[in-house]
Amino acid sequence: MAGCASVSVKEDKWSQDRLAMPTRVYVADFEVPADALDVDRAGPELEDFRQTVLKNFTNELCERISERIAPAVPLTKGLRPSKGAWIVEGRFLRLNQGSRLLRSVVGLGAGGTKMEARTTVSVVGARGTRRMIAEIETTGGSNAEPGMLTFPTPIGGGIRALVSLAKTGVTADQKRTARMITAAMAEKLETQGYALRGTKERVKRLESQDTSPQVQPANRRAVP
Repeated sequence: MAGCASVSVKEDKWSQDRLAMPTRVYVADFEVPADALDVDRAGPELEDFRQTVLKNFTNELCERISERIAPAVPLTKGLRPSKGAWIVEGRFLRLNQGSRLLRSVVGLGAGGTKMEARTTVSVVGARGTRRMIAEIETTGGSNAEPGMLTFPTPIGGGIRALVSLAKTGVTADQKRTARMITAAMAEKLETQGYALRGTKERVKRLESQDTSPQVQPANRRAVP
C-alpha cells in the first residue's frame, strides 16, 4: 500500500507542429471555481486559503519549469510576453483538502485529499497572439495507506502517522501536480530531440491514458 499518495497525468494532448524551445515561460495563477473547492473554511478565511493555494502553486510551477525547461516567472498584470515565450495557465477542477487527522489515524482512504487540474500551454507569436500547443490534465491525491489504527504494529502505526503529516495534504498535492505538469512538458520536448537541464522525471500516467489525440491549432488571440 506504500506510495499511494501521488498525482498522475490523466491525459495530455499536443499540437502536431514542431515545437521550439521557449525563450521564457510565464505562469498565470490558475482559476479555482467555488464548486471545485471542498475545504473546511468559509467567508474571508476561504478567500485567503484560495489565494494562498494559487500563489503557492504558481511559485512551485515556476520553480519546477525553471529547473527543467527555461526561466519561468509569474504572469502578472501588465506583463507582455515576447514572441517565442510559453504561457502556462489552467484551472483546478477539484480541490478536496480531506482530513489530516483521519489520514494519519485511520488511513486506507479515510480523509484522503484530491486534486485535479487542467493545464493549457500556449506559445506567443507575432503581435502578442497566442497559439495553444498543449492541454494536460492531472489527477491524484492521498492516501490509501494504513494509519495509526490500521497499521499492523502500534510502533509502525505511530511512524506512519508522522509520515502522513509530512507527506500528505494540499501542499504536497500541489508539489506533485506541478512536478507532473513539468514532466509532461519536458517529455514532449525531449521526444523532439531537445536536451534539457536538470534531472529527468518520469511521467506517471493512468493505465487508461490514450496518448494518440493531438491538439488542433487554436484560434489566435491577443495576450491581455
